[in-house]
Amino acid sequence: MSFIALEADDFNPLNHRFDILEKLKLRYPDFKITMFTVCWDLRYQLEKGGLPISKEDFIPWVNAVRHAVKDGWLEIAIHGLTHVPHEFAGLEPKLAIGKVKFAEQFLEQTKIPYVKIFKPPYWEIKDSAKKALKKEGYKVVEDGYYNWNIKNSFPVELDQVIGHGHVQNTCENGLEEALINLMEIPDDYEWKFISEVL
Repeated sequence: MSFIALEADDFNPLNHRFDILEKLKLRYPDFKITMFTVCWDLRYQLEKGGLPISKEDFIPWVNAVRHAVKDGWLEIAIHGLTHVPHEFAGLEPKLAIGKVKFAEQFLEQTKIPYVKIFKPPYWEIKDSAKKALKKEGYKVVEDGYYNWNIKNSFPVELDQVIGHGHVQNTCENGLEEALINLMEIPDDYEWKFISEVL
């Protein structure tokens, strides 16, 4: 059977696009998506003048995520901790594991279920750190593990599709930028999470 597993990067309390996700849920009754989540994304905090994320931003996001996971259409995976440039590029294994463990603690304290799939920001990670994370039970995904960049038309010639994009409009594959392509997914494709296809 044909399937589609869709994922997007940079999900966080200030960057979630639940409005677009609702449109996709209306279009596809069995819609699923895996969100690679940045627990403490400094880019968005700096845009707010360096202030911490407010309760008004944070609590509704946590509640919405928990509800969506419970409803069975949202899966959370880890995409670094702060998403600063080259965050994991030169990290030794112990420091890489420490950052991922900190992200785990954030998710566990907020009671957000997550899967042990890790995507390093900008796809940058040392081989030794990747091996160490695998020993911790993580599947580490690398650039090219997907076969559809959602900035392009849906590849109808493929039976098994892993689609990659971003929450925000960047790289021409943000959820909003690529919405027209996302609406082209054939109705007979089965929706799966990334954890179900790796």
